[in-house]
Amino acid sequence: MGNRTAQLNQWFESPLGKRLLLEEANILQQILPHLFGYHLLQIGSVGHGYLLENSRIMHRCVSSQNANTIIKPYTSVYGLPDALPFARDSIDVVVLPHILEFEEDPHEILREVERILIPDGYVVILGFNPISLWGIWRLILKRRENAPWCGRFLSSLRIKDWLALLGFDLKQQQTFFFALPFYNDRFRNYTKLLEKMGVHWAGNFGAVYLLVAKKRITTLTPIKYQWLAQPTLVTEAVGTQFKREDGE
Repeated sequence: MGNRTAQLNQWFESPLGKRLLLEEANILQQILPHLFGYHLLQIGSVGHGYLLENSRIMHRCVSSQNANTIIKPYTSVYGLPDALPFARDSIDVVVLPHILEFEEDPHEILREVERILIPDGYVVILGFNPISLWGIWRLILKRRENAPWCGRFLSSLRIKDWLALLGFDLKQQQTFFFALPFYNDRFRNYTKLLEKMGVHWAGNFGAVYLLVAKKRITTLTPIKYQWLAQPTLVTEAVGTQFKREDGE
């Protein structure tokens, strides 16, 4: 999986990747300033911290599977996405930019996110949308060794189902970025036209989706033990016995 992640980071250095990264940063600029707390964690080094610049949270961490990855001015943490070196209920906001579709067990990663998030903490997910022009392009490709096409494009519906099972409430969702799934100067005018049309007419079919979910606070429900209901039954039995003795 590390190889695919490295490929993805390299792809984000391409002209098309940089355009998408800029668009994702603009989208997160509308989200992160409204999520507060003490600790923010990005899992994976996509963007090398660029996506977190608009957060108001002072302590920001970026975790990576490469121990040599240093992302200044943020705290760099080495750890696997499904075995993070953080205590339970210790992180306020977790950002997952294109991690789930490039790892072997995305559900286990979400389970780990649920573990480290505080109650009422938020997870922000960016993923490639399979129900889009990019998803169709991936399907017709004969070779998918290169990023981002080597990843598994998970539907937002599946991610939402996993989040619900883990005790999250969905707070926001949207799709964006309607550019052609390849970069060529000859198609630049067509790309601009598609982007204008997509924003107005294809709101659910953008190349990337954003999900924002909030960890639900677990409420304790008192358990009514069965032995608490026994005195009534015992009293009736004793009363019946006394009546039977008086009649003798």
